[in-house]
Amino acid sequence: MARLLSIQYLRAFAAFGVVAFHAQGFTYGRTLVIGSAGVDIFFVVSGFVMWTVSAYRTQTPAEFFVNRIVRIVPMYWFVTLSFVAAALVFPALFPRLVVSTTHTLASLFFVPMRSPSNGEIWPVVVPGWTLNCEMFFYAIFALALFLENTRRLLFLAATLFVLILVGRLYTGDSPPIIFYTNPIMLEFPAGILLGRAFEQDRLPRLRWGYVALAAGLLLFAASAWLAIDSPRVAVWGTPAFLVVAGVVIIEKNRSVRLVPVLALLGDASYSIYLTHTLTISAIGKFKAYFNPATFFVASLALSALIGVAAWRLVERPFAEFLKPRPRVQQPHFAE
Repeated sequence: MARLLSIQYLRAFAAFGVVAFHAQGFTYGRTLVIGSAGVDIFFVVSGFVMWTVSAYRTQTPAEFFVNRIVRIVPMYWFVTLSFVAAALVFPALFPRLVVSTTHTLASLFFVPMRSPSNGEIWPVVVPGWTLNCEMFFYAIFALALFLENTRRLLFLAATLFVLILVGRLYTGDSPPIIFYTNPIMLEFPAGILLGRAFEQDRLPRLRWGYVALAAGLLLFAASAWLAIDSPRVAVWGTPAFLVVAGVVIIEKNRSVRLVPVLALLGDASYSIYLTHTLTISAIGKFKAYFNPATFFVASLALSALIGVAAWRLVERPFAEFLKPRPRVQQPHFAE
């Protein structure tokens, strides 16, 4: 299946939403909370992409999971270990960061654990909390590949719904149980349902794509007036699904023009997402020399530049080097 440009562009916008959310936290306070909804878009996109890729490409569960590890782990480990090394060598730059071996190992292996720095269920690199969700979803998806398509969909939906139900009933304090039973996990099967409709060519006509996109954007705008403790999966998950569905329906019905800069930022979105907090923290040491608007723009620009550089120099080379090679069929000689 050829990649969808609209999904590439959404990845770029989602990454910059999260960057904007963290950048304005240094200047205007948490006024741009909606930016963190980029995570919800990522989760819906992930469900959509995993389903469509598995539908158009035959993979064993092991092959699928190895491919996801190659895609996710090298860059994440590089950023995490760089962050830990910087904190140990220059502790004055990270006065609130408490580094522990146990927490670092838990972070590297995607095990939810409370941070010794603040007690939150966060890894060393805070945006990595979403990767804990992603890797758990990939593990469930790999198991689902043992089943044919219809049963696969039912297995995925049922498993995640049961987990959410367990979370509603659970009253303990185990970080993995709290984390993996979060209703935000329902955003993955939402993307899967969209992928299923795409695969079976059951998407509606073009005008409904524009309707879904407009509705999603309006709901995102309206979420600014909703209570901060409103269920995230409803407040941001619903518009995230509508936005992703909207752009997919639009591209399914008409061609989308290639915008090289957006395509590049979409390719680099993972590196931008992982490196931006370190970039913003470094710029933050010089915050006194900037007015808030300049600091905000500089944070966005430098996060993009450093993220693209990290993608070109680290993420992409590692992925190419580690990518599983197709087996070469040995010639058979008759005896």
